[in-house]
Amino acid sequence: MRDASLIPSALIDAKAIAREYLSTSLPTVWRMRAAGKLPEPIKLSSQCLRWRRCDVEAWIAAGCPSQNNNGSDVVAPEPSEIRQSPLGSEVTR
Repeated sequence: MRDASLIPSALIDAKAIAREYLSTSLPTVWRMRAAGKLPEPIKLSSQCLRWRRCDVEAWIAAGCPSQNNNGSDVVAPEPSEIRQSPLGSEVTR
């Protein structure tokens, strides 16, 4: 049998994501999934979700971006939106 870590398209479970990739607890992985912070899993059955290993590794390489871009993320202001206040500190419009 081949080592699953050598197969780029291998499917991994939440426990593997928690232990091998994020060094966190399993409940944290489920909270991250609920918040849309993980790549979209594959639903094998009503009780069985798996992630593609290559998707998780690409997500980590990209800096773990949030997958739900509903505008709730905090975005830094554009340089044109920053002006100096009379007291010398930066103020955003």
